[in-house]
Amino acid sequence: MGRLVAPVDERTEHSFQMDWEQHVELDSPARLTNHSCEPNTGLRDNTDDGYDFIALHPIAVGSEICWDYASTEWESIAVPSCLCGSARCRGASLGFRYLTQQQVAALRGFVAPYLITTAGVGLGTP
Repeated sequence: MGRLVAPVDERTEHSFQMDWEQHVELDSPARLTNHSCEPNTGLRDNTDDGYDFIALHPIAVGSEICWDYASTEWESIAVPSCLCGSARCRGASLGFRYLTQQQVAALRGFVAPYLITTAGVGLGTP
């Protein structure tokens, strides 16, 4: 679903982090997806230098497609105040580095590969 459009020199609120120093713009509809602290999709690397959005459970027709920005962003700039409305809302999506072990476990393995190499959570800079 998310194919590479172009690498970006600086991250934006619409770019996706692919590695420690790499942010990219992905094509639509990936570019139009939103954050949720209790998402209905998880992201996995694909062969188009982007991410595939994998349904975590059946998604009803007309439902918004959303994912947890912390699953790809070490430190997020996109959601300083979260409005997802989930019972599990964290109030903000600050990035993977700020997640607890329990929150990381809730991502069910849908975490950007570069983040998996991190020895723990909340370690500061890589």
